[in-house]
Amino acid sequence: MVRLILAALAVLLVAVAGFVGYRTYSFTAPPPPAEAAIPDTSAYQIDASAAAMRLGEAIRFRTVSLVEATDDRAQFEQFHAWMQARYPAFHAAARREVIGELSLMYTWEGSDAGQPPILLLAHQDVVPVPEDTRTQWQVDPFGGVIQDDAIWGRGSIDDKGSLVALLEAAEYLAAQGKRPVRTIVFAFGHDEELGGDGGAVLMAQALADRGIRAWFVLDEGLAALERHPLTGGPAAMIGISERGSSTMRVRAVGQPGHSSMPPPETAVSLLAEAIDRIHSMPIEQRLEGGPALGMMRALAPELSFTNRMAVSNEWLFGPLLKQRMDGNPAARALLGTTVAPTMVSGGSRPNVLPAEATAMINFRIHPRDTTADLLREARQAVADLDGVTVEWADEPTDASPISSTTSTSYGLIAALSQQMMPDAPVAPGLVLAGTDSRHYTDVAENVYRYQPIMLNDQDLTRPHGLNERLSVENFERMIRFYIGLMEAGAMQ
Repeated sequence: MVRLILAALAVLLVAVAGFVGYRTYSFTAPPPPAEAAIPDTSAYQIDASAAAMRLGEAIRFRTVSLVEATDDRAQFEQFHAWMQARYPAFHAAARREVIGELSLMYTWEGSDAGQPPILLLAHQDVVPVPEDTRTQWQVDPFGGVIQDDAIWGRGSIDDKGSLVALLEAAEYLAAQGKRPVRTIVFAFGHDEELGGDGGAVLMAQALADRGIRAWFVLDEGLAALERHPLTGGPAAMIGISERGSSTMRVRAVGQPGHSSMPPPETAVSLLAEAIDRIHSMPIEQRLEGGPALGMMRALAPELSFTNRMAVSNEWLFGPLLKQRMDGNPAARALLGTTVAPTMVSGGSRPNVLPAEATAMINFRIHPRDTTADLLREARQAVADLDGVTVEWADEPTDASPISSTTSTSYGLIAALSQQMMPDAPVAPGLVLAGTDSRHYTDVAENVYRYQPIMLNDQDLTRPHGLNERLSVENFERMIRFYIGLMEAGAMQ
């Protein structure tokens, strides 16, 4: 009997090993996206130094997001006048509209009205530079300084680099008298860093009211990484979805009074228990149900054998894979919704029991989950805690729909990226933060988020941080990419 059991176990092990091996070796890159005919972007006659100087000028306009109605609009208005002066051919060719007071929408009419347009996004506003961090900058953050072969300053990457590169590309084509066959719409929001409600939302609504549905949208979001954490080599990441975001308010009420005679539970202790339960909710973390598995398939030729074996056999190595990724916040965010308690309030004195205490818990929502399900699960987690209520503190936003990686538009973006950075394989990805593009999903067939720039680990910390800068090489690459995108996508 023992021999039979051992023999059966041996057969089972051989079968499992064979199955694991088969899945590992068959875990290959998916079929390439639709082929796209693209121009030779290296043939464009670009004066990168002059373009870099213009981006430096753009950075000097302190277009910090306007939080209050009384905030100074002059910097935005001056920036608008600068655009008109610096890019006259484009402004002569395209129709310019001011929407939501300070957002700009340009329509460069194509000769074939039957073709759906291309929608290209960027945003004018930048985040502030806190006064207590200015001494840590190597240059004036609004000086637009060019040194060490880079353009320095707030917005150089996020997102004036994209905006000015789009204008440079459009001016290059318009100055040659070229006209698109397919209409190109440019939408430059002024409040992306605040959520886009006064800019992108209104521009998307204007397009919807006109019955316009774009072929595709391209916005910021992801870029090419010099060192991808899975492969150790370069990879160009095209965002095909972005996480939703909302904040949950947890409120606990208790018996007020003196702390010398406390009840078994206080508002604060109830709140602490509720925070812990919601923070520890068993939210699903896995590769499937979002862009992560597609990303790993696209990078399969670059993965080590052990990594390929782990991701292709998640049914067996899922716990190990999750354990390895738990130590990397970015990797964990790719696998599922993240939950972060961020604010707690309640009580006014150490010896006084407060009548209520409140916490705010921020959720970044994976495409697999919905805000309705998460709220229901949170309420179930604290259902037995008398006096605790849970609700969304703001209008919850689900993750954006997942765009196609087999479409002709994805193929066009991928082909241009591959031409310009041949050592960086293209892969889909999930944008962890928020962009204006999420407001345009109802007016476009697909929405993509990609800047054609190569960033190293240090570069990734610069947007919203210290010493933000964009290399002149990257800026020139962006201009060439956008010219190629307009030529191949709209002028053929």
